[in-house]
Amino acid sequence: MSKVKTKVVSFPVPICIASSIIEGKVNFATYGCFGLLAPRPIPYVYIGSVEPHYTNIGIKENGYFGINIPSVDQIKETDYVGLVSGHNTDKSNVFKTFFGKVDKAPLIEDCPINMLCKLTKTVDLPGRDIFIGEVIETYVNQECITDGKLDFKKINPLLFTSANAKYWELGNIIGSAYKEGKTMIQP
Repeated sequence: MSKVKTKVVSFPVPICIASSIIEGKVNFATYGCFGLLAPRPIPYVYIGSVEPHYTNIGIKENGYFGINIPSVDQIKETDYVGLVSGHNTDKSNVFKTFFGKVDKAPLIEDCPINMLCKLTKTVDLPGRDIFIGEVIETYVNQECITDGKLDFKKINPLLFTSANAKYWELGNIIGSAYKEGKTMIQP
């Protein structure tokens, strides 16, 4: 196998739609730089946002934001709210929203997964804000649960890679974590 040096480091990841309120109005923005920092004991997530994004204003002002995981069925709306800026486009009616126990961050009703996040830290990188949020509440569409667990086939999250600016969908289960490598453990 030969290796080729590259500058691109990107893999398909779940895309999210961040939601916030700015000057009393709901706003959405699409993020491909999103992830889980710690699942337990307190769950934390992050989003990486280019500094001039309009949504950043609402996150900083309110101290809360919503993370909404769209399904592949929402590709057009997801792409749209990432293409146009809230600086000059009202995106408040693109999705139907609801609120959790805090009314400072709307959540998208049609997205299969929603997380209400409290901003705990902002990391300033050159040209980018990294928002770290404590997940206060998580909601999942009831039809996306099988045997009491999240069913990712039913959720069908929209995936994204910046390497080729393409959307992807989830593949098949190929193994079980904490099990596949056990045959390699020496007694």
